[in-house]
Amino acid sequence: MKRSTGVRSLTLLACLVLVVGAAVPAAGAFTSVEVDAALPDESETDQLSFTFTADANATVDATEQITRANGDVTFQFASWERTDGSGSGMATSWDVVAGGSYEVTYDVSVMGSVDQGSYGGTATVQNQNGGTVASEPLELSVDKLYPQFGYVSPSTQELVYQDPNAQSESTSFDVQIPNDGQGAMVLSDVSFSGLPSGLSAEADLPGTIDGGSSGVVDVTVTGGDSIEPGQYSFQMTLTDNLGNTEEVSVPIEVRRPPIASVSGGEIEVGDVLNGTDREVEFTIEEAGGYEGIDGLSATTIGSEQSASLSISGTRYLSTEPGGSATATASVSVDENVGQHEDLSWDVELTPDDRDAPSTVVTVSARSIYPAILEDVSFAETQLEFDEPRSSVTSFDTTTEVDIRNSGDLEMNVVSTSASMRSGEEYISASIDEAPATIEGLSTGEAVLDISADPDTPEGTYDVAVTVDTESAGRMTVVETVTITQEPELAAQTEVSYGELTITANQTRTIDVQERLGYEAIEGLEITKVSGPDRWLTVVERPPSRIESGDSSPFIVAVQFDTEAELYEQYRWTFRISGENVEARNITVTARARPYSFDQITNPLEERAGGGDWQAATTGPMNTMLLDLEERLRGDSDLSNSVLSRALAAGRATLLFVDSLEQARAAQDSGNYSAAQRSLARAAAARDQMRQYVGGIEQNELRNTGDESVAAAETAFDETASIQQTHYREMLEENSSIYRNAQAYRALMRLSEYTGDQETATEREEAYKRASQEYLRTVEAAAANRTAGAAAYEGYAANATIVLVDYPLVLNPARLDEVGTTTGLISDRYDTAVDLYERAGATEERDATRQRANTVGQRLQVSQYGLYGATGVYGLGVLALLGRTGLNLYAYYRDVTASASGDFLLDGG
Repeated sequence: MKRSTGVRSLTLLACLVLVVGAAVPAAGAFTSVEVDAALPDESETDQLSFTFTADANATVDATEQITRANGDVTFQFASWERTDGSGSGMATSWDVVAGGSYEVTYDVSVMGSVDQGSYGGTATVQNQNGGTVASEPLELSVDKLYPQFGYVSPSTQELVYQDPNAQSESTSFDVQIPNDGQGAMVLSDVSFSGLPSGLSAEADLPGTIDGGSSGVVDVTVTGGDSIEPGQYSFQMTLTDNLGNTEEVSVPIEVRRPPIASVSGGEIEVGDVLNGTDREVEFTIEEAGGYEGIDGLSATTIGSEQSASLSISGTRYLSTEPGGSATATASVSVDENVGQHEDLSWDVELTPDDRDAPSTVVTVSARSIYPAILEDVSFAETQLEFDEPRSSVTSFDTTTEVDIRNSGDLEMNVVSTSASMRSGEEYISASIDEAPATIEGLSTGEAVLDISADPDTPEGTYDVAVTVDTESAGRMTVVETVTITQEPELAAQTEVSYGELTITANQTRTIDVQERLGYEAIEGLEITKVSGPDRWLTVVERPPSRIESGDSSPFIVAVQFDTEAELYEQYRWTFRISGENVEARNITVTARARPYSFDQITNPLEERAGGGDWQAATTGPMNTMLLDLEERLRGDSDLSNSVLSRALAAGRATLLFVDSLEQARAAQDSGNYSAAQRSLARAAAARDQMRQYVGGIEQNELRNTGDESVAAAETAFDETASIQQTHYREMLEENSSIYRNAQAYRALMRLSEYTGDQETATEREEAYKRASQEYLRTVEAAAANRTAGAAAYEGYAANATIVLVDYPLVLNPARLDEVGTTTGLISDRYDTAVDLYERAGATEERDATRQRANTVGQRLQVSQYGLYGATGVYGLGVLALLGRTGLNLYAYYRDVTASASGDFLLDGG
């Protein structure tokens, strides 16, 4: 640490300078520095300067560095500056001008480990020929400063046991350590001796203590559960880093006052009927075990405007150490209190002892109501006449009637009845399954039966339900019964022509009918919704009106020409609609029976021109179909099965080529999922090619088709091999369980496609294992997330108050519990996030992480609130102790006056 700096200059004789000439005499430079003996690794700095005048133009070099005391003292060149301000620099070499005056500055650095004394060296400025331009002695005086312990006398500290459940009790206090020396003090060690059995001590040492100031040693004394009350002392020995020691005697008093406790920290009065009161006895225990309770104060914190609490039997309550006694809590509830209003008071129980802690218990109650007939409700009844008039004798329906008892006591139902207020000549109403009693806060259900004659006119009618109770009154509710009669359109929805030979003409008749027989269908229209604009002709349409119960024909004809796709199913959809009826769709389907191969052979020939595997696959198949067509034109005796199999094989070949091209294109773009789907289609098409070609009876045709099948299998296997390599690499990456399962499933399918059933079985087992591992991991993650959520809900449910979704705990006795619970919740959520990450369930992982952040913020706020509440309770205890001290002082003064008789003189 630098204490003071000074600079003094001495005039030196000029010396002869070669080449450049003699310089103006220079002055010596001196400074002094103070360092702390206790801080050997810290350094102090200062600067030294001297000036000289050059008598010739030259380039000069200054001494760069001078070290002393093994590097603990360093003179380091810092800068040069021309005194007239016309130039400066930080390099040790510069150009000087004859007659110019220059100031040279050196930085001085001194380490704290240096010995006290004087240090110096000579700095020179030389020209390029080695001649001295200037020479200056640099001198430094180092003073070391040492610390010294001052007088330490701590006051008596109290260790008060206030938590009966704690295995130990601690108190912390500060001990002032004065440093009477000039140098800084660094305390390096503290030790304790003479500690009584059952007591332990530890201390936190301060940082550097400056000379002439004080530092604070924070001492914590911890007592076990076996130490008896009494006066104790122990020795604390302090050692600084220079080996100086100081022994301090620390006195301490152990106090074990009586502690009042109520089991569970809560007095539950239970349900209280509004307008009445209820009282319960509760037990107060002395939990400390060293002193009994002799009198107790019960102070209610806060109040309920709609209810009141009184505690009796505590003023003269007395127990043995560890014993118990009973008191009474009485709750009175006003008539206008809200139903199920939770009533709660915090009561502070404090034994009559100066150090006795206060115990805060919660008295809780709930307001309940008598039986209340709150509501009778049932839905409006819709009765639709949806069956033909001729087939039914009545239309019946039932509706549930809800009878709500919003009170807490059981409600007795005397009777439940129903009647029609209108339309009674057509409609009847009655009640079935009515409840006799309804529990509190429950809804009883009765059944309302409605029966209407088929001749009932369409319209709305009123029905009334009346409920009469023993003590909760009577209520009648009227709702409506709506009778609707609509026409209903009926028609055949599917009409199939099957296979229709090209040029053949066939007709079909579809009956359009009004089914119910109540009303006619008006505004009947038939419009085509979808289907080709050719080959189907509407021959006849029904009229726009169909009388109730009547029907009319809708006739269509189908005739294919040569442009129809062979064996392709064509579909035409017509929509039949009308006023107040549900529209119907009629679908007509037909297939064109083939007589030309062009639509298959032409695409095959086009594909064969592309070369490569496409040509090898489609070329032989095209040749087979052309050969077959030529035989058919020559009236060859071929069966229909040969024709259908050959055409099916040709279509399968086209599908195979398209699918495999899509698969290879997807692979080239890196979309292996799309490639897998295309390979599935290609495998199915290849299998169809194999099946249909194998079923052709003519050897010559079958052999030609087999060439196409073989080429398809080769091309397929090459593409599948690329796919397998990709998914094997995915398994090696092992990025997540979910992706591994995807890879195993894909490899299983590829093995099935290539006919390797043994490998497919192995990969199926691997896929099942990966899937099970994924499910187990996700279930474990969900279990941890659920456990975290349940712990948080339990924490919030047991909080003193929940404010805007933030649970606040205001009971200092729960400080450890809150810390443990919040740690558990955080661990559960963190485990859930890790497991979801491992499984690959990214959406669940992100949702869980977001929920964990929200819960963490709320728990942090809850902890801060608990710390604040602890401070408030501590201030309350101090205030109570002060009040008790004043009362004791007044009592002592009265006793003294009574004993001396002074009160007689005061009265005379």
